This record gives sequence, structure tokens and C-alpha cells, in this order.
Amino acid sequence: MTIHQRTWPVLLFLWAAVIMVVSVIPGADLPSLSIWEPDKVMHVFVYAVLTYLTFQWLKRFPSIVSLNKKAFISVTVCILYGFVIELIQLILPTRSFDMLDELANAIGCLLCITGILVFSSKRK
Repeated sequence: MTIHQRTWPVLLFLWAAVIMVVSVIPGADLPSLSIWEPDKVMHVFVYAVLTYLTFQWLKRFPSIVSLNKKAFISVTVCILYGFVIELIQLILPTRSFDMLDELANAIGCLLCITGILVFSSKRK
């Protein structure tokens, strides 16, 4: 296993941990984003990166042969992760469950995996 292959799980774990930490910080303590402000854009971006890292990590497993299967697993795991975080926010007094956040998360996952599949098919 090359150092490059060993890097993906570390990056994936760190990115998922950052998402979790930022997601449970009280909303008032979060810095204001001045990039076109809708936090939904950030949700799309953050979960697209999570999906990309998950997909790259899954490439390490030869038992998952199909590219489509790796894509499906990546998207499913990342969407579920976002949903679990939204459920955690439901029980936190300073946060709230937002189905639109979860929709933005899912859109980010789907956009990323669509890009991966499109570019993969063009390389063949």
C-alpha cells in the first residue's frame, strides 16, 4: 500500500470529524460566512468533499469491483452521515433539525458522484 493510499482514510476521518464538530457547535458561536451567505452552498460543498474522500477510500477495496457500487456506497454512507448529524442537532438545545440542510447534503453527494462517474467514463 502506497503512502497515497494510506492518506485517503486519514483525510476522510479528519473531514468527517470536522463536519461533526462544526455541526454540534452552538449556532450562535459559528462564524458568519460572507460568501454569498446561504449555508446550503456550504452544505453542498462540504458533503461533496466527504463523498469524494469516501469514494477514494473505497477504491482501496478490491472486493468492491464495480465503480457504480463504490459510487452507490459512497453516496449512501455520506447521505446517512448527514442525516445522523441532523438527528443529533435535533436533541441539542442550540441547534435544530433542518431537512433543507439534509437536502443540500444529498445534492452535494450526488453532484460529486455524478462528476466522478462522468469523468471516469471519459477516461475509458
